[in-house]
Amino acid sequence: MGATTGDRYECVVAGADILGEVPMWCERTRLLWWVDVRRAALQSYDPATGRHTARRVAEGMLIGSMALRRNGGFLLATDSGFYTYDPDLAEPPRPLFDPEPDHPGNRLNDGRCDRRGRFWVGSMVDAERIPGGRLYCLEADLRCRTMLEGIVVPNSIAWSPDDRTMYFADTHRQLIWAFDYDADDGVLSRQRVFQDWSHQKGRPDGAAIDADGCLWNAMVATGQLVRHTPDGRVDRIIQLPVSNPTCPAFGGDGLDLMFVTSHSQRLGDQLAREPLAGGLFVVETGCQGLPEPRFAG
Repeated sequence: MGATTGDRYECVVAGADILGEVPMWCERTRLLWWVDVRRAALQSYDPATGRHTARRVAEGMLIGSMALRRNGGFLLATDSGFYTYDPDLAEPPRPLFDPEPDHPGNRLNDGRCDRRGRFWVGSMVDAERIPGGRLYCLEADLRCRTMLEGIVVPNSIAWSPDDRTMYFADTHRQLIWAFDYDADDGVLSRQRVFQDWSHQKGRPDGAAIDADGCLWNAMVATGQLVRHTPDGRVDRIIQLPVSNPTCPAFGGDGLDLMFVTSHSQRLGDQLAREPLAGGLFVVETGCQGLPEPRFAG
């Protein structure tokens, strides 16, 4: 394993994902699941055996994020809307609906479930960096509410352990926001800047909350994992051997391992200097995470 700033990391799957994203630990299967957005590949890693599997879900589909479902299988958020999918069945994804049928250039991107079983997901214009995206909240009965508009690249959806604060980032603007969160009604209020990275190189991508209520962010372009305390202070930085980590997630039987996805797209000549780009990493942080919520629909 490689040592960095007192922490330990290992590349456990050198799969060279084009755009690895949204890792999540499933306590039922005891597997770490994630996607390669550009290949529409649903992947799993078994830390007990080291086994890696990858399934091509649908040709031509872009899977921006997903959620575990309480009734089994996954909810997929794609470039053509929401689908359900069970990798144990020899069936294609089943379409639910598209929240943006009049915006064919948009796709759904980062998404996570809150602890009441709602799925929160952001959309974005895939080909351009313009503020044409939205943040949606999908209820268990499939009612879909628009919560924010004018988003460029949605990321970093996470909640504090007490469910009173929700975090959300626009990667392009290099801003992480915090909101007061009403978990009973799924309502946001009192938006404020939690962290402003606009004067630095790094851009906040995916995020995870640890049991102490600290927000871990994967920082695209700097290769860093950054831990923020609940008051917004940076108290730890872990340097990885790739420029573009994309999202962290706690996993393992004790939720004490941090898994981190990464991407290899648009690196050009730099790819030769980063042979592990697009790999899946596990980082020993000494912290513990929280169970991954499941979609109630």
